[in-house]
Amino acid sequence: MKFKTVFFLFFMILFFNSCQKVIEFNGEITDPLVVVNSLLTPDSVVSAQVSLSRFFLSNDTLYQKIDSAQVLLFVNGTLKEGLNYHYNGVYVGKYKPLIGDSLNLQVIIPGKKTVKTGTSIKSAISIQSIDTSSHATGKKMPILSNKVISPTKILLDTLGYAFEYKLSCVLHLIDDGIETNYYRLSVVTKTSLGTKKSYNYLFNFDDVVSGNTNNSIGPPTSLTNNKFNIFSNEMFFGKEYALKFSVLYNKSILLPAYNKYLNLQDVTFNLQKINQSYYQYLKTRANIKTNSFFAEPVQVYSNVDGGIGIMGSYSNSVLKINL
Repeated sequence: MKFKTVFFLFFMILFFNSCQKVIEFNGEITDPLVVVNSLLTPDSVVSAQVSLSRFFLSNDTLYQKIDSAQVLLFVNGTLKEGLNYHYNGVYVGKYKPLIGDSLNLQVIIPGKKTVKTGTSIKSAISIQSIDTSSHATGKKMPILSNKVISPTKILLDTLGYAFEYKLSCVLHLIDDGIETNYYRLSVVTKTSLGTKKSYNYLFNFDDVVSGNTNNSIGPPTSLTNNKFNIFSNEMFFGKEYALKFSVLYNKSILLPAYNKYLNLQDVTFNLQKINQSYYQYLKTRANIKTNSFFAEPVQVYSNVDGGIGIMGSYSNSVLKINL
């Protein structure tokens, strides 16, 4: 049996070595393209990051950020301001977009072709209410902390136990029915234990509009096809809709010696209305199957004229509950 195993391994090594062949690249090495990335919201001033693309055969692992660009902002067709360089290729202005604004960026870099991109700001979605119910899943795990015994000895100290709960949610929204709308759902669970705070962004998004096929014991959304929790109003155009999803969270029960620590938890629900360009960008990003050897290449959506990148927008509608 041992001889067969050794013979098989030897055969496989010879097989893969015989399959190796160095193929030289005979194509044209293209010049780097200007990359512009900007996501706008009425809650923040206009900003954009400017960099250069990297050739796919390059040994460089970092992208070159540009600090010498002239970035001009146009609002509804009129020049509003020039963005000021901040750091790491990021340029920041003073203008906060308004609902209905049409915004355009023009990026001028010495020795490069001037690039242009644009977007518009949509009104926020109307959230009517959110219904929640919670039940224990039966899972628990110890809450551990480092306990210093001496300068050379550290032990793990058990503070208590975290019991897992499932929060089932139904978010009631009303679509305006004016045009095809695009949405993104963000759910953040914050846990405060004493002075320590932790944030969990994962949740199960198994509503029919999401295209996911999760269940109560399935993987979180970030491991499924719809990695960015986006969807359209195709199935509820101009109607009220009950959006279903669930959140797993831990309820901590501390041992008597440690119940001086205050344990607080809350969940923030953010239903964003995003523009079509941002939707297309996230959709193509989610379609990249980096873990599949046989996956076909996917071209990520870009709306930058003369370069690559994305200029998108979103408007927030936020609700928060305490657990």
